[in-house]
Amino acid sequence: MAMDFLAQHAAQRPNRAAVILHDGPTLTYADLDRQANRLANAMLGLGLASGDKCTTVGYNSTHHSIVGAAGRRLILVSLPMNYRLTPEEIEYQLNHSDTKILFSGPEQVEKIESVAARCPKVLHKVAWGMDDVPRGWIRFDDLIASGSGEPPPIEAGLTGPSMTYTAGTTGNPKGAYRAKGADPKAIQDQFGWFDLRPGDVHLAAGPLYHSAPGSFAGLHQILGGTAVLMRRFDPELALRLIQEHRVNNTFMAPTLLKRIVSLPETVQRSYDVSSMHSIVVAAAPCPFEVKRRVMDLFGPVLYEFYGASETGVNTLMKPEEQLTKPGSCGKVVDGVDMKILDDQGNECALGIPGEIWVKTESLITEYYNNPKATNDARRGDYFSVGDIAYRDEDGYIFVVDRKRDMIISGGVNI
Repeated sequence: MAMDFLAQHAAQRPNRAAVILHDGPTLTYADLDRQANRLANAMLGLGLASGDKCTTVGYNSTHHSIVGAAGRRLILVSLPMNYRLTPEEIEYQLNHSDTKILFSGPEQVEKIESVAARCPKVLHKVAWGMDDVPRGWIRFDDLIASGSGEPPPIEAGLTGPSMTYTAGTTGNPKGAYRAKGADPKAIQDQFGWFDLRPGDVHLAAGPLYHSAPGSFAGLHQILGGTAVLMRRFDPELALRLIQEHRVNNTFMAPTLLKRIVSLPETVQRSYDVSSMHSIVVAAAPCPFEVKRRVMDLFGPVLYEFYGASETGVNTLMKPEEQLTKPGSCGKVVDGVDMKILDDQGNECALGIPGEIWVKTESLITEYYNNPKATNDARRGDYFSVGDIAYRDEDGYIFVVDRKRDMIISGGVNI
């Protein structure tokens, strides 16, 4: 895998669509490469340096891809922010994360502006999709226009450092900080695990602030494919986009899949979805009946995994296994060591639930600015997010509970 995959794709396939917003612009690889360089150089001009925190918030947009690519070239820490946060939650995350530059869609600007005076660490606020911005903000188009189209003088890695805030079960959310970016071997493995192929067309259906939709859209850029972005999810629109763009794969939380298979059958069958060869589901338990109906509509293309922002992908359930082990999220993947322990730290017998502890190269570095939470989640080289599961005699994992109370809505922890 080339380290600067974007530059490589821009040179080899400049006119291929990299990102398509379903009701907006299309960016080719040449477009994305050029705009990423311009934005990266413009941010250098603002005084941004490697390791600085860069937060992005807004409905799915091509701007997310430009900011992400520019940030990767400067080795900035990428921070996607949940656009459903209240002003008070926005204030906490911006201050706790030490965000220096913030990019926002137009629908978020008013909320951010209401707390901006209490976020002194945010040195630059940039808005896209607006002709007039509040005093102290920069128009995205103006910022990009100020930067050179030449590559910035920094040698970046395959993926950049990142931080995702996980919803707090008690108290404030925690910043899951990955200082060195994603593990290259884990990226390579995921291509095979989920049948992701070079040049695939991917439907980004969920919000890009969630780690899984953002990660899968990014995987397809590494492969030189196309990501079709839904600004916000609509089940029939998803089917139309699959037909229109001959989409090959998608990631969806169970609730999104349920909304598709709950459409009238006449609507479901009126779209050609034969181009699909993999649908990945995770982020919450997927009911067996939803799985069955998904495969009735799309064929044997459903993959499921268990994982977390903190631990990456830990288990895999392949299409041929979906109907044979109801309730399971699959077997532990290569490169992951999973232990299921009781409260005394002893390994649980088969069929006995205990807390999941994971050892893998994909573990986060720490919970940012929260040593207590980091220490509480570690047991030697193993890490836990508090999920409870058991292993059956065939090695399949069944997640049954959570040690810490949690509500999941649309695949997002609350």
